Amino acid sequence: MATLNQAEHLTQALTSLQTQMLARDRFEVVVIDDGSSDETARLLPEWIPLIRLVSRDNRGLVASCNEGLVLAKGRYFTRVDSDDLVAPNWLTSMVAALDETPDACLAYSDRIEMDVSSTRRINCNAADIYSLQACGTVFRTDVLKRIGGFRPFYWEEYDLYLRLRAAGKWVHVPLPLYVYRKHDSSMTARGSDRINGWVQLAMEWGADTLRSAGAGLEMEQALTLLEGRQSG
Repeated sequence: MATLNQAEHLTQALTSLQTQMLARDRFEVVVIDDGSSDETARLLPEWIPLIRLVSRDNRGLVASCNEGLVLAKGRYFTRVDSDDLVAPNWLTSMVAALDETPDACLAYSDRIEMDVSSTRRINCNAADIYSLQACGTVFRTDVLKRIGGFRPFYWEEYDLYLRLRAAGKWVHVPLPLYVYRKHDSSMTARGSDRINGWVQLAMEWGADTLRSAGAGLEMEQALTLLEGRQSG
């Protein structure tokens, strides 16, 4: 868990990890406080020994994810955003899926998207990687390290999935086990940043590769913008 100024949501996020049905000695929670300036520094020590805490200056999400990957001891690795929640049976379901499929490199579930006024279920499908999100996906740690971990893209998760397409099977757990909280202070709230992120990804992978992995209006808007720049 990488966190930056999400103190108002931390208690709920960590409680959802504390109440996992998986035996407590079978998982660890590494929390990277990425230079928070709110009440995070006061709250997090109260959760030791549930968590292993690293507090330091801000280095960004990707650096925090890779630091967590280095520190993690388990054969599986996953991210939980500090403003999100997970169902009590999340880890048991995901670990069982990977244990039962030795040639799988990751397991993903469906999710709930929640804002201040509503909730909706998102049914994920690996045929469209843009329906997935890295948070809540459980990866084999050795595979994730072998492909180089997280890279510094705005859409770091889609870059990651594109590199994992040939790494092994992807197992779908068709249950809404991850709760993604949408709010104005989330990293992906600004539309202009999202479009620029797609442009960045297209410059790395090319339009054909992005389209082969799924579809989306924002992606097409970004590709049109990039093609206009290139033709100009």
